[in-house]
Amino acid sequence: MTQCCSWPGCQNEGEFPAPKSPRDIGARQYFCQAHIKEFNKKWNGLDGFSMDEIFEMQHGGATWNRPTAPMGVNSAAYNAATSTFNSAEDLYKFFKQRQVNGADVTEAKAEKLPADVQEACAIFALKSPSNTKTLKTKYLELVKKNHPDIAPEADTDMIKRINVAYKILSEYAAA
Repeated sequence: MTQCCSWPGCQNEGEFPAPKSPRDIGARQYFCQAHIKEFNKKWNGLDGFSMDEIFEMQHGGATWNRPTAPMGVNSAAYNAATSTFNSAEDLYKFFKQRQVNGADVTEAKAEKLPADVQEACAIFALKSPSNTKTLKTKYLELVKKNHPDIAPEADTDMIKRINVAYKILSEYAAA
């Protein structure tokens, strides 16, 4: 059974269904391809509804009066996605948070070295962060010694630790 297009004056076959009214979206009318586009451009699903009716649809009828939970807030996935990294290079979590007693690293610099800087110094066999030239020299030495392409027996995680330690010490020296 073919339907005639519901557009006034059109005699083409109506093959695209559309609601007749916003109040009864189950009742259908059919349009040809050219007129369904025109219908969709002009369609307003809230046409003829009062503000109170719209509010009721949003708050009562749409959710069948069931409470809804906030999406993802305080869930494990949300916490994992928004966890704070001190730098993007600390993806392997080798170093602790770059704060000491809630103070930023730059403020704690005069007091003592933060834990992650101490660990980075231990990897580089340094007592404290040096200037950038010394750091780069030590970095290149460690990379040549521990890179998996040069020393296949080397621990593959060590090169990652060296890279992260170099980033932390460079940032700390620059601060």
